[in-house]
Amino acid sequence: MTISCGYKGCSNFSKHVIFFLIILLFSTRACCEDHPHAPKRINCLESERRALLAIKSDLYKSDYWLSSWTGYDCCKWRGVSCDNTTNHVIRLDLHYPLDQYLDPPKKNFMGNHSSLLLMDLSSNEFSGRIPDAFCKLIYLEELLLFDNNISGQIPENMGNLHNLRYFDASMNNLMGQIPLSLGDLCNLETLDLSLNNIGGELTNLLDGLSKCLQGSQLWYFNIHGNKLSGSIPFSLGQLSQLRFLDISWNLLQDNMTEAHFSNLTDLSDLDISYNSLNLILSDDWVPPFHAKKIHMSYCHLGTRFPSWIQTQRTLEDLSLSGVGLYGNIPSWFSDFIFNNSQFQLDISSNNLNGQLPSSLSNIMDLSNNSFEGTIPSSYAKFEYAKVLKLSNNHIHGSLPAFFCNFTNLYMLHLSNNYLSGEVPNCHGSYPINLNSLHLNNNNLSGPFPSILRNSKKLIVLDLGGNKFSGEIPKWVGRSFPLLKILRLSSNLFHHSIPANIGNFTFLQVLDLSSNSLIGSIPSTIENLSFMGVKQNYTHNLLRFSGDSSGFHGCESCGYFSNGDMGYILDDNIKITAKGSTNEYTKALSAVASIDLSNNELSGEIPKEITKLHGLCFLNLSNNHLTGRIPENISAITELESLDLSMNHLTGEIPSKLSSLNFLSFLNISYNNLSGRIPTGGQFSTFNDSIYAGNKGLCGVPLPECPDDDANHSPSQIGENEKGDKLGTILNYTFIVIGFIVGFWAYFGMVIMKKSIKATLFQLADKMYDWIYVQLSLRIAKLNMKWQK
Repeated sequence: MTISCGYKGCSNFSKHVIFFLIILLFSTRACCEDHPHAPKRINCLESERRALLAIKSDLYKSDYWLSSWTGYDCCKWRGVSCDNTTNHVIRLDLHYPLDQYLDPPKKNFMGNHSSLLLMDLSSNEFSGRIPDAFCKLIYLEELLLFDNNISGQIPENMGNLHNLRYFDASMNNLMGQIPLSLGDLCNLETLDLSLNNIGGELTNLLDGLSKCLQGSQLWYFNIHGNKLSGSIPFSLGQLSQLRFLDISWNLLQDNMTEAHFSNLTDLSDLDISYNSLNLILSDDWVPPFHAKKIHMSYCHLGTRFPSWIQTQRTLEDLSLSGVGLYGNIPSWFSDFIFNNSQFQLDISSNNLNGQLPSSLSNIMDLSNNSFEGTIPSSYAKFEYAKVLKLSNNHIHGSLPAFFCNFTNLYMLHLSNNYLSGEVPNCHGSYPINLNSLHLNNNNLSGPFPSILRNSKKLIVLDLGGNKFSGEIPKWVGRSFPLLKILRLSSNLFHHSIPANIGNFTFLQVLDLSSNSLIGSIPSTIENLSFMGVKQNYTHNLLRFSGDSSGFHGCESCGYFSNGDMGYILDDNIKITAKGSTNEYTKALSAVASIDLSNNELSGEIPKEITKLHGLCFLNLSNNHLTGRIPENISAITELESLDLSMNHLTGEIPSKLSSLNFLSFLNISYNNLSGRIPTGGQFSTFNDSIYAGNKGLCGVPLPECPDDDANHSPSQIGENEKGDKLGTILNYTFIVIGFIVGFWAYFGMVIMKKSIKATLFQLADKMYDWIYVQLSLRIAKLNMKWQK
């Protein structure tokens, strides 16, 4: 039995529930009795007809698109197909429309249904384990479970499905080891368990398949992106039908030798990259296969460039990044590239040196090596090139004018070299398909490159760390409608920031720091609308929300059903934030940053900047900005790093800054700020250095303000006030009583002077003097308090 269910637009959720209910069909035991009242010409089995009606009854408003599901002959219903001999339902197609909702399914998840041939439950939201009951479907040939949330181990009795040819459970959360019984599936042609959490070793599976009497039929084996460990058994080399092998991104280790490939004569796609494998292959080895794709990145291949590569005449894609290659590229390799016009080559991150190869492939990554010399003039005849990465080498000379003719080029990375001179002007032909251009950290000079004037598909532009000068032309704001990253830092640009910079509605990173820009920050900065919302992390993807349909043709992009476009990240961008400079790659998707520091900008911070609620990093330090910090700056709720130091800002620190929960770095030193420092929130974590050079600031962690009662709680203040009142009353009482007692004591002693001894009189006189002094002190204190 075959079940098929497609979807249109965004109705994956409908597909998921429909398939969930289709399982009800399998729970009803098939019988060979027709309905007693049905004519003999009817082929449909009554038990299966009832099961189909049960599905229909559970569908919400299904009368319209299942209107044909009436009568006794279910084999004539829309989307239902029956076997002509057995009368069993063997195919159910409910692919569209799928805009209905389902009631919760009845309890039945699976009985015997021996006629089932295909089960497709892919691209839903199923969770839990693979049911053991699946393993009773002994005639099952195809089982598609990919793109769900299925967890647990693959059932051990999966080996009962001896007719299984196609098993795809990729993109789930499967774990544990591959069951031993899977090695008994000699008819298995496709096995895809990629992108799970499966561990253990491959030995049992491959040893089992290699012992099939008629030979294993496996031709597609994909288990990349798991946690497999241990060594790869030699039995891999006995799977003679294998054409596609991908075991990349695992924890596999130990040696791989020629024996591992001995009988793989049909191998076309080989990917063993990102493991800890050590390949021991002799220089004169001749592989038994002629592959189209070979990826061995970040395995250990040896120091010499492998000569066996030249035997692969059909090779289209070679990736040997980070394999430990050393020395010059052999001369034969340039001819090899030349003879494979659509060749894709990645030999980055090795220790290769000498001259660049004289031939240019369709996609070529030679970055992170030690290549020397100039860019070969022979590259001029390879105008079909799409990707060229030469970053992090020792290349010098100028940028050749022939790049103007590279109209197919969508990625050019030449950063961190010794290139000098001006970028050539183009006349009539431009690299119009550029998505990503990195010329940063060279010695390039001259005006802003006019070669880019017609590059309307540009997404990433990094010219930082050069000697470009002049003004940032106004056409920049018109020419790059898709720009996500603009980095012009550490150059010699002057004049003002173009007002139409607000045209960059998709911009996420704006870095104009360390130039000589003057004037004010344009208020049009509020139009950087993509920074107005929180940026969500999307693995290796910069997303364009909204209508980007007019820009299809972006080679590095993917497209979504709702019209959004996603740029597949392959860029390293330096961003200064939180007091340090770091390279961002995959995390770029979650970053929104503006850096205008170290310029000659003046005027006030535009209040419009507070509309960029999704901004993460803001650096305006070391300028000539005046006025107050915008009171509503706390509206930038995602702010993590704020640097306003070394300006001429005045007024108080906005108290609402303390409400920013993510603010982990703040520097407002060396301004003219005054008033009390806000308390609470993140301000309790900042030290006093961030306030240095602001003589008017006070409060924790600086010295207290002159009238600061911040160290006293309200209850303490109340008690002190009560104590002052009581003390005042007591003082007055003491003064009055003291005067009365002192007067009468002194008066009495004068009258009685003749009848007492002189010594006693002197003692009384001193007591009066002491009372007088105490009274005088208390009066003085009261006077001081009255004056305050």
